[in-house]
Amino acid sequence: MNTQWRYAWSKPTVSGDLKTHVQDFYVEEQLGFEPDGKGEFCFVFIEKQGVNTDFLAKRLAQVAGIDSSKVTYSGVKDRHACTRQWFCLHTLNKEPDLSSIQEAFREPESVRVVAQLKHSKKLRTGAHLANRFVIRLRELTGDLEELEGRLTLIQRGGVPNYYGPQRFGINGNNLQNGKALVLKGRQSRRKLPKNESFWLSAIRSWCFNEALSDQVESGMWARLCDGDIAQFQRRDEQFRVKEVGALMHLKVMQGDISPVLPMISEGWEAGTGPQREAAIKHSLANSTDLIDGLMTFDLSRDSRLARLVPMDMVWEWIKPKEGNAQLIVEFLLPKGCFATSVLREMIDFTDKSAEKYHENIDR
Repeated sequence: MNTQWRYAWSKPTVSGDLKTHVQDFYVEEQLGFEPDGKGEFCFVFIEKQGVNTDFLAKRLAQVAGIDSSKVTYSGVKDRHACTRQWFCLHTLNKEPDLSSIQEAFREPESVRVVAQLKHSKKLRTGAHLANRFVIRLRELTGDLEELEGRLTLIQRGGVPNYYGPQRFGINGNNLQNGKALVLKGRQSRRKLPKNESFWLSAIRSWCFNEALSDQVESGMWARLCDGDIAQFQRRDEQFRVKEVGALMHLKVMQGDISPVLPMISEGWEAGTGPQREAAIKHSLANSTDLIDGLMTFDLSRDSRLARLVPMDMVWEWIKPKEGNAQLIVEFLLPKGCFATSVLREMIDFTDKSAEKYHENIDR
């Protein structure tokens, strides 16, 4: 299955290294609200390195003396990065002592409680608003002036909002498992185990990327058509485009509004306009068996921005007297979006982290 999708601004000519050190990739989760300081839930803001999110949740439960089902989190964060994220412990108004949490881990694993506050509501999956990234790229080689231009282009024009390679697994194993699962169709009404949910999600994501890649080639990814569903870049608010006028074109050019693509599900056609519907059907014309299989899983109606414009994007060059240049880039992305999809339009990077993953680590 194809995983080489088109670039919006041509393939980068500058190469460099990503995640040479854990601290080179910093992610901070932003809830979009403040815990209210009361209630039966304990919100814990934790900085971690070298630790899987789900594994940390289980250790928090052990230290707090509660069942692991009583610990939730909004998003999964990269193990091989320095990340800060919120966890929620259902402690029934008790204030858990988490001072010994680091003892559950060994170097180079690191866990530190940054803040601990009460809240009246449970933290649910996908509840956070955005993620802030600070990324250092090392050993840059190539035309740095061209890279400077790319940075400005990405800052203003955005990038295709592809699902990153993490979603598809090591050597595409999630895709292969997902294809086998989907082609069989749903065999029972039981709830899918976590691994099968990953595989199913990978196939849906692949369909999205395939359609988006063709729209990158045609230019549709960054413009609106009559009848489209559009979304504001800085908030989860969508609307139907009745007519694309001058003011609408201006907002698109400024990066304030972008089209969305529907995810494949029963009745997905209602989630876009006639021109984009036809384009998606053309892109997936050779994958009708996968589409038919997906329909048997009663998938929820959902959509995703076609264009991702990094918010509050800034960068700084580091040019040592000896060795190659480095670049530090900072930006904010809405939840569910991949930093790697931004980086792939900047440079041809080599991931230097020790391991690769099978699921969304940038969310």
